[in-house]
Amino acid sequence: MDVVEAIVGDHVRFEHLLRVLRARDVDAAAVRQRRVAGRAELADLLVGHARAEESEVYPKLRELAGGGAHVEHGADEHVDGHRKLLALLDVEDVLSTGFDRALGKLANSLAHHVDEEERTLLNDARLQLDPATREALGAAWIAERDRLVAARCGSRAAVAALIPDALPPAPPHQRDPRTHTSDAR
Repeated sequence: MDVVEAIVGDHVRFEHLLRVLRARDVDAAAVRQRRVAGRAELADLLVGHARAEESEVYPKLRELAGGGAHVEHGADEHVDGHRKLLALLDVEDVLSTGFDRALGKLANSLAHHVDEEERTLLNDARLQLDPATREALGAAWIAERDRLVAARCGSRAAVAALIPDALPPAPPHQRDPRTHTSDAR
């Protein structure tokens, strides 16, 4: 698959998952279950997507004339996104306003990044990489993303490891047992 189309496909999936995470209804247990599962899926996909871009796609784009600055900016935005994702993962009560606030911050950061990436890096790839190269990059990117997702790359520990100054999670004795979920993601 063409790397540009594959990456854009993930962008569409991100927005779908954000909608799942925003949705509320009268069945709080169902909302909680959807949010816990949706947050885990989004975390794995976001981290796998970003890390695969950095290892498989960005090096090729750095070779392009003018691509280096866009690539470095994209990588910086990945770190910002990881910080916001970590904040979302650290909200234990997925029905709280704190969850909604953290989700809004992640969604805003992600929308900004996706817009810039599609207008710069992905257009650079469309204009300067031949179709065979885009196909080969797409295959490599998908394989790496899928490998990372299968390894649960969006776990709290894995995300924290991507952030130089990330703090460890609060000790269990400081967590509210009424809102703590068993999924530490």
